Amino acid sequence: MAEAQMWSGSLGRIWAENAEALDRQLAPAGAVALAALAARQGERILDLGCGAGATTAALCAAVGTGGRVTGVDISADQVAAARVRPGCERAELVVGDAQTWPFAPATYDALFSRFGGMFFADPPAAYANLRRALKPGARVVMAVWRAMELNSWATVPAAAGAEVLGPQATTPPGTPGPFGWAEPEYFAPILGRAGFTAASWSEVAVTMEVGLSGDAPPAERAAKMLLRIGPLARRLQDQPPAVRTQVEERLVRALEPHLGDGWIRLGGVIWLIRATA
Repeated sequence: MAEAQMWSGSLGRIWAENAEALDRQLAPAGAVALAALAARQGERILDLGCGAGATTAALCAAVGTGGRVTGVDISADQVAAARVRPGCERAELVVGDAQTWPFAPATYDALFSRFGGMFFADPPAAYANLRRALKPGARVVMAVWRAMELNSWATVPAAAGAEVLGPQATTPPGTPGPFGWAEPEYFAPILGRAGFTAASWSEVAVTMEVGLSGDAPPAERAAKMLLRIGPLARRLQDQPPAVRTQVEERLVRALEPHLGDGWIRLGGVIWLIRATA
C-alpha cells in the first residue's frame, strides 16, 4: 500500500491514538529541530507533517499572537487530535497532501518538519510545491532519520522480529518511509532542484523514552508501543496473532537491558537539515 494511503488511513489513526506516547518519544528530536529554527515573534511558519500538533503548539507559542502557524498533514485523525490540543487554538490546521496542496505563493517565513518530509510519492514535485509557498530567503529546518542500522529504536525490534520472521528485506535509498532520507546523496539534489540553497545537514544523536503509560513493566509497555508503530509494526500488519505473540515475547526480552529510570530508553540518530528558500 502507498505511504499516502496508509497515513490517511489506519497508520494515521494509530498515531493519533498513541499521541501521548509519541510526543514523549519524539520530544528530544523535536526540541533539537525547534531550537535550530528559532522561530521569531510575528513569523508565518509551515509545519510539514504536523501530526497531532506537538510541534505546531510549540511554534504557535514562539511566533506569538502576531504570527501564524499552518500545520499540514495527510492524516485526518491526527489533524483532529491537533485541533483539540492546547496551544493549537490559533493554528491553521489542514488535512491534505503537501505535495499538491494549493498553498498561497510566497506566504511563509519558514518551513519546519519533524519527521514529516520523507514520505512523498514524488519528492521533487512536493519540494517544488513547498518552495513556492515560501518567501524568498525563508528558512528551512527539518529532522529526518539517518539509516535504520544507526537507530536502536528500530534495530532492537527488527532483530526480535527477525528471530521469528527471518531477515527484513532492504529497501532502496529514497523509498518513501521513515528512512527514506537517510542519505544526503538522495535528498540534497531534491532540495537543490526545487530551488533551495545553502543546504546543510548535521548528525544529532538523541535518547528517547519508548513505551505506553501504565502499570505494566517498562519493557512490556515499550513492546506494546513498538508493535503498534514503527518498522516492526509494519512488518507484522498481516501476521496472525500467534506470530505476533512470539515476536512480542522476544521483543520484551530484547528491551529489558535498555531500562533506565522507569522507561525503556533507545537511541536515535537524525540528520538536522537546514536550507534557504
